Amino acid sequence: MSDFLAYKYSDLIRDGHIDPGLYTKYKVKKGLRNENGTGVLVGLSKISDVSGYTVENDVKIPKEGNLYFRNMDIRDVVKSANGDFGYENTCFLLLFGHYPNASESQEFKKIIRENYELPNGFLENIILPSPSRSLMNHITRSILSLYSFDSDPDNTQPLELIRKGISLMSKMPAIISYCLQAKSHYIDRDSLHIHYPRKDYSFAESILYLSRKDGCFTELEAKTLDRCLMVHADHSGGNNSAFVGTVVSSTLTDLYSMICASMASLKGPRHGGASMAVQDMMSQVIDDIGIDAGDAQIKGVIERMFDKNYFDRSGLVYGVGHAIYTKSDPRCEILRDEARKLSEFKKSRKIRLYERFEKIAREMLSKKIKAESCANVDFYAGLIYELLDMPRDLFIPVFASSRVVGWIAHDIENLLYCNKIVRPATKYVGFEGKE
Repeated sequence: MSDFLAYKYSDLIRDGHIDPGLYTKYKVKKGLRNENGTGVLVGLSKISDVSGYTVENDVKIPKEGNLYFRNMDIRDVVKSANGDFGYENTCFLLLFGHYPNASESQEFKKIIRENYELPNGFLENIILPSPSRSLMNHITRSILSLYSFDSDPDNTQPLELIRKGISLMSKMPAIISYCLQAKSHYIDRDSLHIHYPRKDYSFAESILYLSRKDGCFTELEAKTLDRCLMVHADHSGGNNSAFVGTVVSSTLTDLYSMICASMASLKGPRHGGASMAVQDMMSQVIDDIGIDAGDAQIKGVIERMFDKNYFDRSGLVYGVGHAIYTKSDPRCEILRDEARKLSEFKKSRKIRLYERFEKIAREMLSKKIKAESCANVDFYAGLIYELLDMPRDLFIPVFASSRVVGWIAHDIENLLYCNKIVRPATKYVGFEGKE
């Protein structure tokens, strides 16, 4: 059978070939990108905005990067935490359009913590009996199973979606942690450690408490993770997972199915897996040239990356470069500062190499592509997760747990103000080149 399928696949490649020139001929926007690299406009939003350039006469002009949540600069959102935990207030901001006052914040946090617990029997009957080598697959399957525990799962009225969405996102620390424990125990043959949610813990504290064997963590660790959750909470409606959610929810399917579609998108290495790639890349760099390598050694490694003769031979320097940000990624700047503080606390010297590598890589990439380039959020996110002693399996799930609120906010906004099923067109070119 395998030989037959391989033979037929070769037929498909021959007979199904599409001339790349046809995309230009019919003005098809591959990847929904314009020729100058900007995204095709597919919607309107008041939730979040990303900017890293201006366009003049169809030419991109680089500028310092900005990320806005409901008109608030992400830097101000982080500062508004005033040294306390800020992710829950960020969720409120994205969902309801303004930063909460003290009483609103208290009530919202109370609602979140009341929804930490999974339904009775969910852990024992849904999560533990079906471990997976892919945590993202297991988490997605678990989210979809929540449909069966909802008394009115297909209700897509906006207010009901807010209620369901808050309930779902509140359960993410437990879901991702228990899926990790299932894999650790049944697949990796480690001891099983189950902690039950505590209502006195923040979202970030809950992740660390539930995922660690001893349930212990420091305040700095929890607040560093909290900042990661804040900067990852949303990134406009045009990113792949948010757009996928919009496409799926436009059919008026249920919330759980929509979130699962976005989860599947985020799992892809082109979207949510970059922080793991950065850590793998930097681990090889440290193994090969050492943590105290000089600039010349770093340049040599990066040149080999460009020449597709190092690491995964893709030609990419992971964590450097972005589709929108040019001069700077504000999320990267925030996490760089957090990584410095955590590195000092953990007495880790890696941050020095990371900062030097970042500076040299962005200079070399900018010269190579003849355009401004900067490090992105993934460059330091993976280092922070590593300093938090977080298992690699949790890197993408933690990212996903923070992003659920963004997907929900965009879902509700699109249902309220667009409410059209997404139905673009394709051009049939089967007769092109035929007699």
